[in-house]
Amino acid sequence: MRQIKISSGAWQKDLEMVVTVIDEDKFKTQCEQVNKFYCDAEYRAKKYGSHEKAGFSMFCAECFQQMAFNNFKDEEWLTEQFDWSKDKGIEGYPSLDDMGIRIDEIEPWFIDYDEIQITGW
Repeated sequence: MRQIKISSGAWQKDLEMVVTVIDEDKFKTQCEQVNKFYCDAEYRAKKYGSHEKAGFSMFCAECFQQMAFNNFKDEEWLTEQFDWSKDKGIEGYPSLDDMGIRIDEIEPWFIDYDEIQITGW
């Protein structure tokens, strides 16, 4: 098993997530399939160096987006969002079990009213 630490500085605050890869074969296969599920797979593969890394990047972005738009959630909630057996699932993404990973940590993201800037009012 190995851990991967992911961060994004795309928003006002840096976001971090820690994932443990439990099954390398499943992980690589499913990451590649995630990338190839969507248009422009070759572009992303070239940008990230492989279909696997591009697909994992897309998975991570989806995780951060799920957390950003569903305040005060945790790793367990996020894991369930990908679980097709619980009448959930996200199109283009496998369950975490099928992907061979576990999400150990992810920071919740809350938009506070103090962070809102309004112009032209």
